[in-house]
Amino acid sequence: MKPCIRSGFGPALALAALASALPAFADVVPVSALRGKKALFVVGEDKLRDDENKEHHSDDRLVKAHLEALGFVVKVARETEPPSAATGLDLVVISSTVDASALNDAYKNVAVPVLTWSAYSYPHMAMTGPEAHRDFEVLFKGVQGALYRRSLAYAYAYGTNAVNPIAKAAGVPNLLFGLMGLEDGKCWGRPSASADTVVTFEGDAGKAALFTYEKGALMHGGFVAPARRVGFPLDNDSFHSLTGVLEGSPGDRDRRIKDWYVGRKLFDASVRWAVTPPPAPPEAAQIHGALTKAAPGKKVLFLERTNFAEGREADANTVAYLRSLGFAVSVVDAEDPEMPTDGFDLIILSATLSKHAFGNKYWDTRVPLLAQDGVMGDNLRFTGRGRPVQFGEHGEWDRNEDDEPKVMYFELVNSGHPLAGGVAPGLFPFTKEPGVVKFDVPLPGAITVATLPNSPDHAAIFGYEKGSTMSEGFVAPARRVLFSLDNPSFDDLTDQGRMLYDATLLWLISTPEQ
Repeated sequence: MKPCIRSGFGPALALAALASALPAFADVVPVSALRGKKALFVVGEDKLRDDENKEHHSDDRLVKAHLEALGFVVKVARETEPPSAATGLDLVVISSTVDASALNDAYKNVAVPVLTWSAYSYPHMAMTGPEAHRDFEVLFKGVQGALYRRSLAYAYAYGTNAVNPIAKAAGVPNLLFGLMGLEDGKCWGRPSASADTVVTFEGDAGKAALFTYEKGALMHGGFVAPARRVGFPLDNDSFHSLTGVLEGSPGDRDRRIKDWYVGRKLFDASVRWAVTPPPAPPEAAQIHGALTKAAPGKKVLFLERTNFAEGREADANTVAYLRSLGFAVSVVDAEDPEMPTDGFDLIILSATLSKHAFGNKYWDTRVPLLAQDGVMGDNLRFTGRGRPVQFGEHGEWDRNEDDEPKVMYFELVNSGHPLAGGVAPGLFPFTKEPGVVKFDVPLPGAITVATLPNSPDHAAIFGYEKGSTMSEGFVAPARRVLFSLDNPSFDDLTDQGRMLYDATLLWLISTPEQ
């Protein structure tokens, strides 16, 4: 297959049914839209010099030529130049050849999209934490021992979400694929919960090879992204080894081969996504108005624990609210045998459910599903099976199940997504009084919207797009959301909490992009 490989230079989240009411998450712009756009390419001193005998070879010259071939007008800046050079441009690209300490946080605050593979710059850009080998890592070309073996393994990567805009544009499946040459340098980062992890190494959620932040996302340390940010898994001299299939070759006619060699397409798709204008976040009034128009005629299966007094009033009020929106709601005892779901538009699992009595029912339904109890996460394939590490609760002191306090505030980490409901990034009151909250630790393909204070890995509101990878390799057959409510908490939601609930309902019943 070698002749088929080009190793030298040579969210998806549309609300289609409600496009008139809410902004859609656009696909990446086509390559033709790149022509004439202006890019700043930030490199280390003398790294563009055409000198084959220089001690530290880099592919910066090839990257610059490739960006120009895509249509960019490229301006080169050294790491010591001020970031004002990015003013008025469409994209900043930062090479790993920069001295990250000298560059420091110069481009952290620029309101221009940034794509970088300078992993040592990730902490300065608030893209990861500061600790090497834990928050980020670079596997240089020529490393030895265990690092060498890992470098070989990282020639292959895993797609986490085939319907992510970048993955879709590049044709990356929810499978293993060939990223680049075996011995070439790579890097990875451990981004914050708000990031979209598109590709991982070793299938490890903590080793994000390609990850992105939307404008407005809460990055590491609470920094709000001023524009889109992309971390890409290259090193100084590995751009030339990104895989690809030559047009017209035998591999070009084989879908499996084309799905395997997609490294160069992934780079191009990342560039295209970075310069695609992000949609304006919807406002709460827009969401509620769109929901009242979309709900009438939609059928909801509401599963509750009918013999459980604690949440009975909240369940009744939840059903009444759904009906006030226009939903046709069928209330069923969750302990009854699983019933056919054909004809329903949404399934809601009350927080009153008993996990042990409910079992594995409805986990693979092809109907959009809203779970209101994070402890159901492993049953539903929302998370792994390790309690209390991958799912659990905060606030169950009286039952000696955890040592965390009751929760009143959530942290909104992804304000640009429709699930965010127009709530601003940062801490906000979710309920009027502190209460118990069940959390999950989502998989890399998830869309995390809100986390628990001081516990950034503990997600309280997150979703899976149809077609994304959930736990145990399960591919979501429809949209899924965890919206964490304790048994009586629906009645205690603040205005922001109700805004998020409306946004969740609207996203679940809207048509996902195929």
